[in-house]
Amino acid sequence: MSAITAKSGFSRSASSFPLALGAMPAALRRRPSDLVAITRSIFAKRGFTLADIARQSRIRFSGNPRFRIPPNFYDALRRPSFSPSLHQLYALSVLTGYKLADWLCVYGFSFDDAARFQARFPRYRTAELDARAYDSSANVSWFEEAQGIALGTELTPLSQWLFGKTIRPLASLLDRAAVSFRYLKIGSRDAYAFPDLLPGSIVRVNVRYPPDQLLAPDNANRILAIERVDGIFCGRVRNVGRGRVVLCSRQLPYAPIELKLGTEAKIVGYVDLEIRRLEPVEIPEVQASWKPPAARSGLATGAKRIGEVARRARMRSSLSFREVSERTAEIARVLQHPNYFCAPGALSDLEARDVFPRHIHKLISLSAVYGVSVAELAELAELPLEQAGQEVISAELKYASLREAATSTHSSSPFLQAVAEEFDEIPFFLRKALPAILGLPNLSVRDLFWAGTTENLAHPYLRDAAFLAVNRKIKTPVPSLSLPVWAQPLYVLELRDGKRLCAACSLQNGTLLFRLCTTVSGDLRLRHREEVEIIGKVVAVARRLGPPGKDL
Repeated sequence: MSAITAKSGFSRSASSFPLALGAMPAALRRRPSDLVAITRSIFAKRGFTLADIARQSRIRFSGNPRFRIPPNFYDALRRPSFSPSLHQLYALSVLTGYKLADWLCVYGFSFDDAARFQARFPRYRTAELDARAYDSSANVSWFEEAQGIALGTELTPLSQWLFGKTIRPLASLLDRAAVSFRYLKIGSRDAYAFPDLLPGSIVRVNVRYPPDQLLAPDNANRILAIERVDGIFCGRVRNVGRGRVVLCSRQLPYAPIELKLGTEAKIVGYVDLEIRRLEPVEIPEVQASWKPPAARSGLATGAKRIGEVARRARMRSSLSFREVSERTAEIARVLQHPNYFCAPGALSDLEARDVFPRHIHKLISLSAVYGVSVAELAELAELPLEQAGQEVISAELKYASLREAATSTHSSSPFLQAVAEEFDEIPFFLRKALPAILGLPNLSVRDLFWAGTTENLAHPYLRDAAFLAVNRKIKTPVPSLSLPVWAQPLYVLELRDGKRLCAACSLQNGTLLFRLCTTVSGDLRLRHREEVEIIGKVVAVARRLGPPGKDL
């Protein structure tokens, strides 16, 4: 791997600014009196009074009292224990023409919190993540940027391009933010592609190619995403003809699974990107035997009841009521509100009865734990998001009474534009989960590196790597001589001439012995702290995936 000369030039406070591309905590906490004032101002902006809204809600939604806005709505808002229901906020969105996501933000909610926990929770079974960014106008923390950014061939710290601090709307960061890929979190009980994909990894699925092309002999090494009635999983398959494929694990003794395409399974696409956490590594589980789902030979059909969807999702996730409840307790702890907690008994009642949860908190928790998109759950309550209001509430009203405000003028982020050109899109839905995904709770821009040129590297984790996440607190290599070279821990090192490189290394009598992981074998010995410094240990890698042969 080529290296670069270190040119930081930024202050410690700027370069250590936490990389938290999420809604600010202040957006979730307002005094009841502020809520009343903001709600009244939004109504007035449209020329409405509360009496007008209450009357129109009775007329527009006469068949369903859940949508009604009571005449004493302001009095209810003054009670700290009160929060509007999703149906009521949907009614406000329809009547005022403002986006539902903006109304949710006013009252301290964000549908984007569901994806935050979907991505961070460990999974028994591979689960699809909700990749939609629901609140594109959300204020987020970002950086000032250097001009003329080019993702070159050298190992480069992101702090060379990103510094300072700004607050700006999410949509202003990139000209295009449409989602054209699907994203999965690999489960520990269906790690058919291990060790090419690790349990806990988040992978991107390219859906642009037809199944016939993916099954061609030239693409035999592609890792495919395959959907069945009992879920979705990733692995390599062998085409046995007559529309049948066999899913075969190359490393772990999973039982071979023969599937008939079109009736028992369908090929969704192929995995082209992995966010791989190197430690701690989740241990894959292999069942002694495999049985097909009883009485369910076809592909899944859409359920119409919230209870049925919850039951299917829980069974597909292999979670008990107690485990689901424990995960909602974690959500309640992180988001600091008890209403996100769901008791085991309430979860059982939800599956038995077709009663949509009143609290928006519960909806977000169910989406997060079960891996069902918020949009799908809203459809079950007859709340199609595309039929709600589509105008944006002005930042002055939406973020009134909050400490931080977005800057008034914006231009697209040069850094994110360069990344989008390289990888087609930015997974903004992961922005709140990034510290948990990488295992760095206090993630800073100084912890992230552009990997540079890696095509010629022999190390399987580093070949075609794009980004490295580094724990800068770990600066002493741990002996791991019993492991093969490719499995040994990786470190980012800086030589005295400013060059940086990534390698597996060991410390022996004050001398660092490390391998460069290139196709040309050879070791390098340098005196620790005199000729070389360890910047930190690599804890996660974002890498491209592809076969060694012909590309698509």
